[in-house]
Amino acid sequence: MKQAHPARSRDHASLAGYPSALRRYSPSIFPTLLLACATLLMAASQPPPAPAISPPAAAAPPDDGQWTMPAKNYASTRYSELSEINEGNVKNLQVAFTFSTGVNKGQEAAPLVVGNTMYIVTPFPNIVYALDLSKPGAPIKWKYEPNPEPAAQGVACCDVVNRGAAFADGRVFFNTLDGHTIALDANSGQPIWNAHIGNINIGETITMAPLVVKGKVLVGNSGGEMGVRGWVKALDAGDGHVVWTAYNTGPDKEVLIGPDFKPHYDMDKGKDLGVTTWPPEAWKIGGGNMWGWISYDPDLNLIFHGTGNPGPWNPDLRPGDNKWTSGIFARDPDTGAAKWFYQWSPHDLHDYDGINEQVLLDMNWQGKPRKVLVRPERNGYLYVLDRATGEVLSAKPYGPVNSSKGVDLKTGRLMENPDKLTGTGKVVRDICPTASGLKDWQPSAFSPRTGLLYIPHNNLCMDEEGVEVNYIAGTPYVG
Repeated sequence: MKQAHPARSRDHASLAGYPSALRRYSPSIFPTLLLACATLLMAASQPPPAPAISPPAAAAPPDDGQWTMPAKNYASTRYSELSEINEGNVKNLQVAFTFSTGVNKGQEAAPLVVGNTMYIVTPFPNIVYALDLSKPGAPIKWKYEPNPEPAAQGVACCDVVNRGAAFADGRVFFNTLDGHTIALDANSGQPIWNAHIGNINIGETITMAPLVVKGKVLVGNSGGEMGVRGWVKALDAGDGHVVWTAYNTGPDKEVLIGPDFKPHYDMDKGKDLGVTTWPPEAWKIGGGNMWGWISYDPDLNLIFHGTGNPGPWNPDLRPGDNKWTSGIFARDPDTGAAKWFYQWSPHDLHDYDGINEQVLLDMNWQGKPRKVLVRPERNGYLYVLDRATGEVLSAKPYGPVNSSKGVDLKTGRLMENPDKLTGTGKVVRDICPTASGLKDWQPSAFSPRTGLLYIPHNNLCMDEEGVEVNYIAGTPYVG
């Protein structure tokens, strides 16, 4: 059980260096701050030089004015080079049109824009709208109603949300809460194929936005709070058949770990760690779902995706590192084969998950060119990893953190704070950040013009107590 409250400056040594006038907020308010993390490039006391860091050209080609995927490009920069609206004329903007989805739930899906058409996916019941931007008021060109199973609403852990669609080759791809991935004709809205890949009877849903890579639609599942085992699937973009499935817990064969798997750290090396780092059979209901964001490096031919929290929340019920949860995989998109893995939060104590976005950048690091990925993780650390090897180059807090004492760069391991260890019947107070993380799924953005990473930030702490829980399929399994 968790109870959130605003971060407080008292008794938190990790707040050194942060403004002493941290405001107190009502616990009912979820404050969001926008941080520009400039430490990747410069000391704060120096004037900003010309950016020496940029996304790889193959993953972030020159801006064509389109927005075909939620993260803008494979590098996940979420940056537009369009300059017609600027600081000189932004004050003159007026509302051109508004559009109501008619759904009174969390709207987490960013719209897509292709040509003169905007595509919008709603929360459940996951209606897709195409709006004509070339006409006054942006009238509806077409809409598609998939009519998902109403029962899916009862097993969705955290609202009946949807995080968007993807456009490729004249098709719009999206997921439904009840476990379908659907391809639509972008011009007419007519369905081309419908793949049923989830099972709401065990509490499995799909909330993530798909990503299309090399003719494959990449999709992951939700349900970690229901004891659902996490996976990532690649569907053929042409007809929707499953090309490969990689699980995030279990034996190496099912995780698609083979001879080419070369993790950088010893803690991630060994046979069948997705089984042996769990109590017997617990990996089968251990979570590790992939409901977040995927990036892709065409030069390395690697996709990068996070894995969700282990279940249940109560760590006493799942001793061990609980591989391969709360971490990140690099995989071959053609086969799904794992190339490396790094675990942000081994034996995740606070539901920190590991599904946030990873921004792909090329930069000089200690005088040498490096291909890196930058991840503002929910556990409170801004990570810089070598994306070819999984080596952690840097891991520094980007806000108030006391749940851990840092990251050991030699071993890669998060160093937990013994004063904040939770367990059955043990109430631990003022754990910072909360289970929602110093940053949750709400994505960051990188500007190659300024060289800055812009991060939405949650300034909250929590009290936590572990409780006993038994697994019953299709019901909450949290503890």
